Amino acid sequence: MYVSVIHRIAEPETFWGEVDSTDIPEGISLLSALPNQEGDKAVCLWEANSLESVRTLVEETVGEVSDNEYFEVDSARAQGLPG
Repeated sequence: MYVSVIHRIAEPETFWGEVDSTDIPEGISLLSALPNQEGDKAVCLWEANSLESVRTLVEETVGEVSDNEYFEVDSARAQGLPG
């Protein structure tokens, strides 16, 4: 399944530092991280077995410096998903 996360980032330097130094567990893949120029907003696309596994990872990693909105991607309507 694909999971999208919309991040509203209060502390960009901390957020991106944590992102760069975090090991992603097996079974979860970050496919795209799409930040704005200021680094205070981003949309990320993940592949995982569940939305909850992505939520747990993201909240444990950057939950204190980012407000995060999660949704399962509708693969039938999506465009540009990996093959």
